Amino acid sequence: MVQDEGYEKISTTAKLVAHIRAFTDIPFTKEIAAASGAEKDFQTLAGESAEFMTQSAFNFEARYKTTDQIIARYHITQVLEIAAGLSPRGLAMTENPDVVYVATDLPGILEQEKAIADSILAKMNIHRSNLYYRIANALDRESLLQAAIPFRSGKPIAIITEGLLPYLTNGEKETLAGNIHALIRQYDGIWVTSDVPPKQLWNFISQADDTMQQRMQKVSGATGRDIETNTFEDENAVRQFFTNAGFTIEEYPYSNVLDDLSSVKLSKFKREEILEILQMLKTLILTIRSS
Repeated sequence: MVQDEGYEKISTTAKLVAHIRAFTDIPFTKEIAAASGAEKDFQTLAGESAEFMTQSAFNFEARYKTTDQIIARYHITQVLEIAAGLSPRGLAMTENPDVVYVATDLPGILEQEKAIADSILAKMNIHRSNLYYRIANALDRESLLQAAIPFRSGKPIAIITEGLLPYLTNGEKETLAGNIHALIRQYDGIWVTSDVPPKQLWNFISQADDTMQQRMQKVSGATGRDIETNTFEDENAVRQFFTNAGFTIEEYPYSNVLDDLSSVKLSKFKREEILEILQMLKTLILTIRSS
């Protein structure tokens, strides 16, 4: 059993993302941000980058909506989100009674996410029997297999990781990939991850945000994880990693959802600048490679 000690610190970034998502039209984001007190943690972690990050909410909105668009495209109705943090996806997706959604995370943040979701549903006088919260460590295969028990065999699943890989060492990434490979072997389906921006992209963003380095240091200090070291070196490193892990790769650019982004109109960035950024960002659709 993988010990959770040390990994719980990563969960502090969930509130940073929750606050930024509240600047979009993604369902339930404003309620989650308010209930979790996300703004305080956001200000602490973002520091001098706070304004730049809120102006860049379109990045987080595109990441979220790209993942949802992929799941819809594949007509998958069984979803496992690993290290879900304060994701609103479970509340949104399970409005469809045919969807089974399981959020997993470490105990502290998962209990908070479940309490917030329960409160929101209670106010709406709604019960969701297709929405599950399961404690699981992404690096512990048995806990992930246990979390997947609500899924029906013979139906494909979508496994989501959003914002997890940058906090993992290469060895930890390999463990995670092996665990996900095992889950997909059992259920069939896809792994959807947006956690692949290489260092060149960080360098590009740094040109627009001269406080980014300071922000990354704050996040690294709060989580105890060296984000800069853990980031993929380049796109070749991304392809090599997932290929070696036994997956085939399909790229899905963030720019596919540009017209669906509500936060664009709130941003000081010009549309052509936003498009340029989104064309460099992508979500990967990973399937098990045939032997």
